[in-house]
Amino acid sequence: MTHRNLADGVLAWMIPVFAVVAFSGVITFFGIADPYDFSRKAQIICLSILIVCSVFRLPAVFHERPRSGVFWIWAVSPALLVICLHGTRWSPFSIADATLYGMLFLGVYFCARLFEGDPQGQDRSAVILALAPLLNVWMMVLSIIDVCLSGTWNDWQLVFSTIREFDDALLPCLFLLWHRPSGLARARMTPLVWLLSTLYLLALWQDGARSVLLSAASALLLVALLRKDPALLRLPISSLAVAGTLFYGMRWLFDSDHTTRTVFRLTTSYRSDLWAGLVESWARSPWVGIGGDQFGRHDGLVIAMHPHNIALQWIGEYGFLGVGAVVLVGLLLHRLVRGHSWIPPFCLGGLLACVMNSLFSGAFVYPLSQLLIMWMAGWALACYRERSTDAAAAAAAPVANLRSRAPIVLVSAILLAGMWTVHGRDLVSRQSSNDSDRTSPPRFWQRGAVLHLDKPGARQ
Repeated sequence: MTHRNLADGVLAWMIPVFAVVAFSGVITFFGIADPYDFSRKAQIICLSILIVCSVFRLPAVFHERPRSGVFWIWAVSPALLVICLHGTRWSPFSIADATLYGMLFLGVYFCARLFEGDPQGQDRSAVILALAPLLNVWMMVLSIIDVCLSGTWNDWQLVFSTIREFDDALLPCLFLLWHRPSGLARARMTPLVWLLSTLYLLALWQDGARSVLLSAASALLLVALLRKDPALLRLPISSLAVAGTLFYGMRWLFDSDHTTRTVFRLTTSYRSDLWAGLVESWARSPWVGIGGDQFGRHDGLVIAMHPHNIALQWIGEYGFLGVGAVVLVGLLLHRLVRGHSWIPPFCLGGLLACVMNSLFSGAFVYPLSQLLIMWMAGWALACYRERSTDAAAAAAAPVANLRSRAPIVLVSAILLAGMWTVHGRDLVSRQSSNDSDRTSPPRFWQRGAVLHLDKPGARQ
């Protein structure tokens, strides 16, 4: 095995290993008090390694020509970002928030490049990600057995700060399970895949995960319509129906309060209050926004660290730049939908479901779901690029020179410098963040109010 193959293997397995550790909760056995903060630190370190290694592995030949629109995005975005960050009361948090999303967008591109070079490795990684939630879901099975025998329900998602973190991370894994990568595609594995799908969906029914279930169902219907293949719905819909029947059967049989409220409820779960609070904050500075990671920090407004809507979050915190980011993501999704025949149906469906879910949840806020969405977006981009690249043009592509490499190298350096300048000591600290009475979790850190975690009691 060459050094390059070894490096590719390490990069390809970072996110699956991260998911296994997060879902298993193994870090709680090492005296780590705050799994959320540990996940954030591990996420940033993984992203940094991916970016640094990928920059040094940029291809010698570029298969696509630089476009003027891309050049202007590279040129204008940093300037707008500096304007948005200027003068914010909590500028260190704003810088960290902006660089985090920049690293995630860059990670999508680098993941796509990685998958293009090793599709078999991507397939094996997909198997691990599809099965990783079992490391937590098996505890739900034990809780169900316990409630049947003794009527006592035990909480089983203790490795996550909130059940929503688990639900948002489970969604992309569910679509990977339905994709049935590698050995899961064998006919004899169909009963097992159906059983696992039912367990995953039962967990979502128990959590009252309206956003996740609605997003999954909508994305499935859309992909089946695009592909004109109703057979894609057979296994997911049957397991969804059985899981729902089991859930409501348990509620009726045991008349127990062990579950959250039913998914069939009419309230917005305070989301409307959060959105109204964001609009009120944004109205104070509509052009440049209130600054990244600022929602919930202003006195007299709704106390929550994110508004449970990524589009409103970007627009409210970054103003005109946030609008541009939302439009850019929308255009990219539109292009992927137009090229749907080139992308595996459950890959496209999973990405669309994650985007829909992020409009009602914190899927683009929590570290585990952020990485899983980045991984799935990279997979979709790799499939699209592989089929859309003209073979003749690729063969005649020019050798990359320093000028063509410079923009991505410069952006990577700026992002890494911004993140590690603000939170470098925090990321290598063994401690967790301190509680704060002014903010509610979670956002960047669990309590969202501490810089330099190696100084207990420090406040901004």
